[in-house]
Amino acid sequence: MNMHRRRLSLLATPAVVGALTIAVPALAGMGTSPTAHQARARHCNAVIVISHGRRVRACLIPGPRGFTGPAGPTGATGKTGATGKTGPAGKTGTSGTDGTNATVAYAIVEPTAPLAATLIGASNILAVSEPSTGVYCITPAAGIASTGIAAVSPEVSYSAGNVPGVIAVNAQHPHCPSTPYEVDTYAPGTTTPTLTTGYAFTIAIP
Repeated sequence: MNMHRRRLSLLATPAVVGALTIAVPALAGMGTSPTAHQARARHCNAVIVISHGRRVRACLIPGPRGFTGPAGPTGATGKTGATGKTGPAGKTGTSGTDGTNATVAYAIVEPTAPLAATLIGASNILAVSEPSTGVYCITPAAGIASTGIAAVSPEVSYSAGNVPGVIAVNAQHPHCPSTPYEVDTYAPGTTTPTLTTGYAFTIAIP
């Protein structure tokens, strides 16, 4: 409190006291019934200032609110929080198809005589027949889907004269009612397609 008083005594010029304080007369001699002004003075933030060698009891008057100061610097980044719990494992996906079994049946079909043919390097194909010229009926092994789509291509080395023919799958297999796959062969370079024997081919059933 003494330090506070000393600071105010240095600043207590008449202009400062007039602007910042309200002088309060000494309480001695005021009587037993204080006025409203005296009551407010008793509850104010009173200080003692010295002006012209006189000790004056004064109330500090709050000044107007100052401008908002600039934002302070950004604080340091806080510590990283603890790692959350591991979530539950997802459901196991379905197993994919084994790539080694992409093709389940295949063979080379070689015409050996009019209305006769043989299989070379066959896998899951049991028999081949040529019921009419250029028509080949393929019998797959048990378990091979009869609704699968076969893929065929010309084979040169087992064809007559080593000339590739035109090979086509006949999905309706009208000439092979007892087997699910029919392959028809045609002579190449003809304007009118004609079923012709003697042209070898490969067949693959996925």
